[in-house]
Amino acid sequence: MSEARSHRRLLDAPLLVAYTIGDEFEPERTETYDVGLGGLAMLSETELPSGQALKLELELRGDPRPTLNLTGSVRWCRFDHTIQKFRTGIEFTDRTHEQETQLLAYIDMMYKLRDLGVL
Repeated sequence: MSEARSHRRLLDAPLLVAYTIGDEFEPERTETYDVGLGGLAMLSETELPSGQALKLELELRGDPRPTLNLTGSVRWCRFDHTIQKFRTGIEFTDRTHEQETQLLAYIDMMYKLRDLGVL
């Protein structure tokens, strides 16, 4: 099992994410549909080439801390004719121990809230 799959993933709980290919570009805002320790899957209006480096701001809903700033690389991008958007897989790069800890704690909290019937 790869590192990305060795931890729980947050499915069916969309998070807001802003991404950009560089500081000179305005961030695009969209939603995720799959988040894990190794990366995320998001919807995008435009096709992003495999290998494209991105800066990401991930909003962990309900978490009082500021957005989680991450870097990533596009692993795949496919057009979904049903929703007329691109489904895009991003692998996180250069994440810190603090970022990993925050993301894992958030995912665990969401599972606990589901188990309690809050979500």
